[in-house]
Amino acid sequence: MKISTAHQIFADRLKDQTALECPERFLGPNWKDVLNFWIYLDTLSREDFRLLNKRYYALDVDARVFARDNAFKAAEATIVHEYGNVAWLVTPTYASSHATLELIASHNLESSHATLELIASHNLESLKFLPLFLNL
Repeated sequence: MKISTAHQIFADRLKDQTALECPERFLGPNWKDVLNFWIYLDTLSREDFRLLNKRYYALDVDARVFARDNAFKAAEATIVHEYGNVAWLVTPTYASSHATLELIASHNLESSHATLELIASHNLESLKFLPLFLNL
């Protein structure tokens, strides 16, 4: 299994290398989607992250806060609170942090799609952060 930067940081911050070998115990049922997303983050350039930040801050503030809170609550309903807090902290931007939580909890959110490949063909109303990564 390829280990992304975020996945390694996740295990290091938990002080539990088991998170590398058995990520499903820490990231819940959508762990494969989370790990694939984290690997995808490693492929993004500085310019991609600049564009991502522009998209993130272009979202309506109230909608962004509501979506963030929704993602946190759904993630807490999916995995141990501590794991969710650490997962939120291991990615390079707010958008990627919140998208990670959306992926962790995608089965608890209105829409059940969770991977970048599926985003384009689904209704994205319940996911606000993951769609920001389209066409980077």
